Amino acid sequence: MNEYEYIYMKKKDFGRYCNFDDVEPKILGQIDRDPTKGDMFIEQTILSVTLDNIPQFSEHSVNTARVQTKSRVMLHVEGGWSKEIDYSEAQDTLKWRKRLEKDPMFVASVRQLTKNTVPCLEQNNTIDLFEHYFHEEEPEHMPENLTMKTVALFKDPADEKRSVTKIGWHPEGASKLVGSYANLRFQRMTDEMPMASFVWDINERNVPLTELRTTSPLICCQYNKKNADTLIGGCYNGLLNFYDLRKGPAPVGKSAVEASHYDPVYDVVWLHSKTGTDCASTSSDGRLLFWDTRNLSQTTDECVLTDGAKDEPKTLGGVSLEWMQEAGPTKFLVGSEHGIILSVTRRPKKEPEINSWFGTEERGGYGRHFGPVYAVKRNPFNPKFFLTVGDWCCKMWMEELKGPMLQSPYYPSFLSTASWSPTRPGVFFLCRHDGKMDVWDYFYRMNEVSLSQKISEAALSSVSVQSAGSLAAVGDAEGTITLMHLCDSLSVMAANEKNVLGSMFEREFKREKNLEAIKKLTSNKKDGDHGSKDSMAIDQSAYQAREKSFFADVGMTGDDLGTHLALGK
Repeated sequence: MNEYEYIYMKKKDFGRYCNFDDVEPKILGQIDRDPTKGDMFIEQTILSVTLDNIPQFSEHSVNTARVQTKSRVMLHVEGGWSKEIDYSEAQDTLKWRKRLEKDPMFVASVRQLTKNTVPCLEQNNTIDLFEHYFHEEEPEHMPENLTMKTVALFKDPADEKRSVTKIGWHPEGASKLVGSYANLRFQRMTDEMPMASFVWDINERNVPLTELRTTSPLICCQYNKKNADTLIGGCYNGLLNFYDLRKGPAPVGKSAVEASHYDPVYDVVWLHSKTGTDCASTSSDGRLLFWDTRNLSQTTDECVLTDGAKDEPKTLGGVSLEWMQEAGPTKFLVGSEHGIILSVTRRPKKEPEINSWFGTEERGGYGRHFGPVYAVKRNPFNPKFFLTVGDWCCKMWMEELKGPMLQSPYYPSFLSTASWSPTRPGVFFLCRHDGKMDVWDYFYRMNEVSLSQKISEAALSSVSVQSAGSLAAVGDAEGTITLMHLCDSLSVMAANEKNVLGSMFEREFKREKNLEAIKKLTSNKKDGDHGSKDSMAIDQSAYQAREKSFFADVGMTGDDLGTHLALGK
């Protein structure tokens, strides 16, 4: 039976604070230890729950009804006839026409319609809607937006960064190119650096087509135009390697050490011969060597590059070489480390000799580069004019002048190489150390760059334009070859462009000859001693007056060409 107890509290005691006192502990209950209870322990099951707030979507696809297509034949016949007239019978149609012409309404309808057609006929007789304007005239060069587009990138498979020192195109078309890879920085070549160079297929950008093996890095390598399966390469150790791609990636011939260069071979060119085996090479050891690839144990000719002094001549190291069949099979241009360009002539059964020194004051020249001449290129349409790149500018020379004929403004960065367009007489390309490539078009304008484009973040080291003129391969200091596609304005020659550029070069040549004549006349008046320093003094007023008269004769001003006259203003 339940017992209930009621406790009543006074309202005044309700809500009072409790007072606690310290008392002795008391045992109210005790539970003894039972080891058997431990067997009854059960571990709690761990549950993993994944929660997210991403909305769920469902995807459905529906195919529309297919349209059935059929081919039907349509026959067009002469219409507009009455039902009782058979248009296939010429007799019936002729009778109907005669009867219609006698109808008085027919004449009135024709008169009404001719009122609208007569003005149209008169306009057609006045203006020929189908006339071809300027059909017989050839348009001159029309400036437009010049563009270059990147087509492909060919990266060096090696882990260590190497510069693309030279690029050579396959002579049979824009299908392959060879790239030479080396590190030309002093004492920066490690023992682990790979030595091989590569042949690339422009349609396969990931893997090289062929590897060119060598014991020393190739600085330059070129295809043989007469036999596209053979190549010649100049090595860092001064040797020449001869490759035959039909026999594998290893060189089939090497030059003898005692006959080779002592320094790196900076440039090599194939020469035109009946056998197609002659070539020439230059190096910073100051020698221009001629070879026959059938016997590389010895040279066929040798020319020591000197400054031409009679007493103790100084040797000039060569860093660039140019030879062109159209300029003469015996003429060679060598760019030296001292900023001077040398003209070498190699005649049959005679030793090669140096004919001219361009840019040196000791030989009557002027305008030398302040650094090594990294590139010397003849104009393919006017071979007696050639382009050089040395320091911060490029200069254009003529074989009969000892000084530069034209000069570009100084760039904020060094120039590394240059190349003429093989299809445009007035277009050439300049590569810079800041990764930009500039395109000059002298047929369009001469006072500024026509197109400047950023090619790479690294310094550009080499450039080569394919013979068709629409593709240009540019190499940089990190081993990447960039294939650029040039627009039609940079690759297609305009009408009469060759003659216009030729006359322009001849005009500048005459101008420089006139200025040289002024210098000689002024020096003769002041001092009879031609060897003294005072003989080089120039009457500035006479100089500018002669220059003004020259530009007035040709109908131009000095501002258009950036000449001394414009700079004086």
